[in-house]
Amino acid sequence: MTTLLLLPGLDGTGQIFEPLLKRLPGEIDAQIVRYPADRIMSFQEHVSFARKQLPKKKPFVLLAESFSGPIGLQLLAEPPKNLIGVIFVATFAHHPSPFLLDASRFLPQGLLLKLFSTTIFSRFFCLGGASSDAVNIFHEALANVKLKVLSQRLKILSELPPPPDTTFSGPCLYLQASKDRLVASRAVIPLQKHLAQLQIEQVVGPHIILLAQPEAGVKLISNFIATLTNSHE
Repeated sequence: MTTLLLLPGLDGTGQIFEPLLKRLPGEIDAQIVRYPADRIMSFQEHVSFARKQLPKKKPFVLLAESFSGPIGLQLLAEPPKNLIGVIFVATFAHHPSPFLLDASRFLPQGLLLKLFSTTIFSRFFCLGGASSDAVNIFHEALANVKLKVLSQRLKILSELPPPPDTTFSGPCLYLQASKDRLVASRAVIPLQKHLAQLQIEQVVGPHIILLAQPEAGVKLISNFIATLTNSHE
């Protein structure tokens, strides 16, 4: 059995992965790294928190969504030997949205985050035409995190360090949302420079693609893991 270790987006709760996990085949052991919802942490503290939860011996695949993409890259600077593959989902190496970065400088971050808790904003930027259940999961995830923590994570995005050199040479998959209004398609280019084996698969849908299109996500993730597992047998 292969472990799939999931690093969540800005909310850090991992709740957004729930529809995906319900559909994963039984031979994939999914585990979520859940960042503290009530404690302000620096970027490097997020990296250290995630590193401590990496499987010690059994083979695993790392999945890093959105906010966690840069964290995943930092982990690849010193990848464990039992890491057999990496999946990046709608993510980036540098801050992906200059417009929102500028807005966060002029608007109180509390107001900005409250706007994303409204259906209009969350659908426009994050979820598109996803189901009402998906919207509710997203809003609940945001509500479960203290505002000061979310604000700190927005600040982290504006101050990301340069991507490190990575020694990881294994297979990597990038799931690109075709209708992403937060992360431009060009955001994958810096990742390609650091990861020689990066494959790109486009999924039709909005930024939070694994919540909006869990069936498509499961298919691509399962196929990727199956290929890795067969090659290591």
